[in-house]
Amino acid sequence: MTSLRAQLSTSSLAAFLAGPAMAQTAPAPAALPVSDSADAARSEARQADPLNLERVVVTATSVAKSKLKNSLSVTTIGDDLVTALNPQTQSEVLRLIPGMVDHGGNGPGGNGNITVRGLPITTGGAPFVQIQEDGLPTVLFGDMNFGNNDYWIRFNRSNTIEAVRGGSASVLASGAPGAVINYVSDTGEVPGGVIGLEGGVNYNSTKAYFAAGRALARDLRFHIDGYAIKGRGLRDPGFDAQKGYQLKANMTKGLGELGFVRLYLKRLDDAEPVYTGYPSLVHAGPSGFSGLSPFPGFDARTGTTVGIYNERINVLDSTTGELSKKKSDGLRPVASAYGAQLHLTPGGGLTIDDKFRYTQMSGSFSNNFMRLTRASNIVGSTVNGQTVGSIVYANGPLAGQPFNGTYVNTGPQVYTRIRDMGSVANDLSVSKAFDLAGGSVQLTGGLFYMDQRIAQDWHPNAHYQTLEGVNPAGLDLVSTTGQLLTLDGVSSYNTAFGLGANRSYDISAKNSAPYLNANWESGQVQLDVGVRHDRLRVKGWAESASAATTTTGLIGGALVSRSLLDPSTHEALNYTARYSSYSAGALYALNTDTSVFARVSHGGRFNVDRNILSGYTNPDGSLNESGRQKVVSRVKQQELGIKNRGQFGSLRYGTNATLFHSTYDSSNFDLTRGPTGTYFQSGYKATGLELESSFRSGGFAMLANITWIDAKVTANAQGPDPQNLVSSGVGNRPARMPRLLYVLAPSYRVGGFTGGVMLVGRGRNSVDTVSQYEAPSEVQVHLNAHWEFLPGATLSLNVHNLFDKLLADGHMSPGSLASLQANGTIDGLPIGTGAAVNGRAVVLGINYAF
Repeated sequence: MTSLRAQLSTSSLAAFLAGPAMAQTAPAPAALPVSDSADAARSEARQADPLNLERVVVTATSVAKSKLKNSLSVTTIGDDLVTALNPQTQSEVLRLIPGMVDHGGNGPGGNGNITVRGLPITTGGAPFVQIQEDGLPTVLFGDMNFGNNDYWIRFNRSNTIEAVRGGSASVLASGAPGAVINYVSDTGEVPGGVIGLEGGVNYNSTKAYFAAGRALARDLRFHIDGYAIKGRGLRDPGFDAQKGYQLKANMTKGLGELGFVRLYLKRLDDAEPVYTGYPSLVHAGPSGFSGLSPFPGFDARTGTTVGIYNERINVLDSTTGELSKKKSDGLRPVASAYGAQLHLTPGGGLTIDDKFRYTQMSGSFSNNFMRLTRASNIVGSTVNGQTVGSIVYANGPLAGQPFNGTYVNTGPQVYTRIRDMGSVANDLSVSKAFDLAGGSVQLTGGLFYMDQRIAQDWHPNAHYQTLEGVNPAGLDLVSTTGQLLTLDGVSSYNTAFGLGANRSYDISAKNSAPYLNANWESGQVQLDVGVRHDRLRVKGWAESASAATTTTGLIGGALVSRSLLDPSTHEALNYTARYSSYSAGALYALNTDTSVFARVSHGGRFNVDRNILSGYTNPDGSLNESGRQKVVSRVKQQELGIKNRGQFGSLRYGTNATLFHSTYDSSNFDLTRGPTGTYFQSGYKATGLELESSFRSGGFAMLANITWIDAKVTANAQGPDPQNLVSSGVGNRPARMPRLLYVLAPSYRVGGFTGGVMLVGRGRNSVDTVSQYEAPSEVQVHLNAHWEFLPGATLSLNVHNLFDKLLADGHMSPGSLASLQANGTIDGLPIGTGAAVNGRAVVLGINYAF
């Protein structure tokens, strides 16, 4: 039997483009061992099918058919591609999917703003994208405050990502009208494994990883994989900001022709730094900027707002008023998951499949955000009822000495305790195959259920610190009478973003969704139609602070303010909401290598935790009229696509092109904008083209993904009162939505050496919806090289951001020349804040596949 070593030893981009080595090739394999003949056939298929269009789709589909025969836009990212390109963040992984827009710069642990096909992000997170692990959601809602779906998942060796954009995602998943991204685990179908070690050459981080699996008997197999990481990370804070591990395992017991039963286990305990917006000097013109230069003392490519002087955060308990110190761990998810799958094929065309998972999840989010303020605007202002007379260093080697700098970082210092984000999920489906009207029909009915807990405590402090990219010191304010107005740089506890941001809540959101899907196929024609009805039951409570529970007094000799929770703000949550979805598609196979498809879909998503304490409920917890209109956002899509594979001489290729049109309408609330929060009434439309392609000829291979998006704002009303919203920017392009996105990754293999380059680019885009102030087009260049110096042993070198360019990643705030100039200029250049791309990162690794 061919081992996994033979496949993993060619862990290079060229190998990936021939097809993923460890992909789950079918949702329900009957025979557990893989024979030599099956392995040989699979290898031959990969050679003839660079885009792997014969891979059976297991995500957001009710029928086990290949990508070529599915009326869906599907992308597969195998372990070989990730091994070759070695992305350092979740954002870098997801950008390999056509149509996906992930505003990165948030760090290796997640907290990204993820969207697809021109759908906007009004508040944050991934509102229209569901991230799954082995067919079940990691969390029920993709954009929960301090609980986004990318917090709880990590890509490791032997994973395969399968992404379905639009189409049946509206019917076969909840809250995913934009896309479903499924992290599919290897199940030991191919025996073997890998063990490896990698580390930063120009930064401090070391990661060890492994994967192994095989058949233990004819009807029993297992797989296990994991990693451990430790180091300071891409931006050095002076302590180990990366520290954690993940362990995953599964075991499959075959039941002969009756099917199989599979058990899953996962443990994630990780701490990863959070990177947010940082200052840069902007080469600005009246309608847009052409580039960036480093801010003096804070290089946005390498700087961070966290260091040894704020490694621990002072947290004031919102109930007792007790002060304690918490580790600034960045993004700290702790998750234990236990799952099972039962797949039965009793005969007569009947299939029963049930997936179950119980997950315990908790953790914390901590970070110092960035807000640029002139020191001259602080001196003379009123803080805690006193006039600020001077600024001194609060800690560090200059503690107690006067601060004479021009700029201060007054960004909030945030610690959120994620008490419970656990869930119970189950998806039961029953399929029946039969003949009808000269063709074959597969009718699938199912019931999805998920109970999502959302329990958190927020602690946002008003904080002052130096504007330095390495170990920023805290700054204390002193009144004109000599009174200290801050403690370790904190002037007020639990009051940043407004009193409503000092909040505690405990919510149970139970979603039940019956669905029905029918697929009919006759000869070259295939028709697919499905419906779904989601019903959400929300119970719980939420409380915040108020002026009545905000006081100013002495703590540690400093006159500071603090806020506690106010029981009079208690909001009961006890309501039900629902929406229906549909999807219909048709496919015509022109021949064995080409198919065309069309599809329409209509889906929705619930707004839950982001809408609490917003005035959307009655005293008994039911939704009022305004709340009933705001709880559901809706998306409609139309698609037309073609899939083709072929050969020109020795060049083999595969391509998938999809033309799409999306419309969206939503209402939402964001309490972090403005003193009392901001209400949104939004509408957008987008037309675009996704092109995914792969080429191979001898030792040459190339991945080429291109997305073009033409998006427009159809409604953009916002304000502090939901009854009096102000509309602006209608007809403009949405902020941070580029017209062009592309990934070009050529490589060449000679003997045991493979070298390649990857270009990740984006076109011009507006950084502000109203002003349409534009960011320039950008391209990141990454280098990868792999040398198999012994059979199974590979040495790898990856260089990210090869030319160490300072790039804004399409984002800059404020969004107009006048607002950029409001904070003054340095060397004639105004100052802006943006989520900059990390600087050059060199990674050296070695692994052995067996």
